[in-house]
Amino acid sequence: MIEPIAIYSGGIVLYWSSIVICLAVAAWFFLSLAVYAPGGGAAALWILLPIATVLSLFFARAIHWYCHAEQYTGFASAFTNFSLGSYCMPGVFLGVTLAVLLVRLLRFSDSAGRMFDALAPGAALGMALIRLSALFSNADRGKVMVSTPALQRLPIAAAVDNGSGAAEYHFATFFVQFLLLLVLAALLLGFTYRRGRVRMKSGSRYGHTALLFLLLYGAMEIVLDSTRYDSSFLRSNGFISLVQILGALSMLGVLVYYSVHSIRANGLRFYHWILWLVFLASVGGAGYLEYLVQRHGDWYLKCYGGMSACCLVMALTAHICYRTVCEKRKKQTAPEAG
Repeated sequence: MIEPIAIYSGGIVLYWSSIVICLAVAAWFFLSLAVYAPGGGAAALWILLPIATVLSLFFARAIHWYCHAEQYTGFASAFTNFSLGSYCMPGVFLGVTLAVLLVRLLRFSDSAGRMFDALAPGAALGMALIRLSALFSNADRGKVMVSTPALQRLPIAAAVDNGSGAAEYHFATFFVQFLLLLVLAALLLGFTYRRGRVRMKSGSRYGHTALLFLLLYGAMEIVLDSTRYDSSFLRSNGFISLVQILGALSMLGVLVYYSVHSIRANGLRFYHWILWLVFLASVGGAGYLEYLVQRHGDWYLKCYGGMSACCLVMALTAHICYRTVCEKRKKQTAPEAG
């Protein structure tokens, strides 16, 4: 098990979490740079890096302080004592989004959408590395106990010290998320390079990789954040976590965006109503299953299986809406023999 402090020299204290986060940010940045550079203007990402780092750090700590104030001695301690508390991922997304918009406003970038598209695969890779780091500490936050000996191993379960020296096996939430984020990074890279051959009937040519990231990451977090025992909640709501709320809103936002452009390109059709109704029914199903899993501690498998299915359906409806905005490729016919 890795100790929280990696280097202690005089008044300098360096924590393992800080090292892992720096490595994750580096992986995020250089993958994004590899995607963005061929289109020109790579200097914009170098300008973006320090701005996004500062803003992300501020919002990630501020939101975590808001949701977990009991872990801090005050708001100022969230920025002066990094041995306390943790970080909240929505703050990172907010910081990066504001940084991209600022870089675009200052005209260092030709398109905010193109920059978001380049950042999306790197974001999945960077977050995967952060989640993997939890395996080397006592931080895998799965609340589901795994009692079957055959399942008490990765990728299903991870050992957690219960405080008395004995090991308990909990669902390996972070490791499962690590695997899913690696798959997501690969999917986004493939989608990015295929997007160059796709023309749109309506809307910008950029931003679709970023929207796909929001769609799939939102679906992932709605389920996985429910399995954590340290989820972040709004102070006025203890039922659905902040991450789950933002995940659902992200998926809804993607559906709304493509619905608007689909109607502009094709007119309001019957299939639009079907997609919207299916999406709303899936949201209701996921919410009801979240209620059940909180009331029945032994229904984890059924409830989380059902929630996963609902989230996949939500993602599928938004993706179908996206497909209706894409121009169909014309089939090339072989030339006739002369």
